[in-house]
Amino acid sequence: MLRTCAYLASFSTRAVAQRSLATSAARFENTSPKQNEVDHLFNADSQQPKRRNAYSLNRVELVGGVAENPVSRVSRNGSEYITFGLFTNVDYRKNDGSFGEHVELHSIHVFGGLAKFVQHNVTRGSRVFVSGRLHYEGGQPRPDGSRAPRVASITADNLLPISRRVQHDNNNEN
Repeated sequence: MLRTCAYLASFSTRAVAQRSLATSAARFENTSPKQNEVDHLFNADSQQPKRRNAYSLNRVELVGGVAENPVSRVSRNGSEYITFGLFTNVDYRKNDGSFGEHVELHSIHVFGGLAKFVQHNVTRGSRVFVSGRLHYEGGQPRPDGSRAPRVASITADNLLPISRRVQHDNNNEN
């Protein structure tokens, strides 16, 4: 299963890398722009044309352990979605030669049919591969002039269970 996840990640990265980027055919010569062109470019009142089909990418891929059982929630418009935490960890070497571990907790939001799949197939302790996009909430101005902190979450587009936590039956243990 991990091989499938690695193939999926490498395939999608290759597809993005092979996608052609728009480049300008204009050559840079010893010409400089006119002052009125520069003024127009940086004038806040002038309307700049909106660029369509410009290349951009917002993608996150994580493999980790589910921190708690997924929780079903209802959005403002009445649609159900699932949230859960996902732990990832990185091992590193300290200056004294010993090893340490850095653990991150990511907030995952799942919508639509994928939410139903997660609700029935993912539990605390499951290892999963999540592919999605980064989303920020918050950052609104406060009455005192400061801003609330922005909170990052991942909106899942794809989720693949890698393994499940083994459930032990307490009645069979001696």
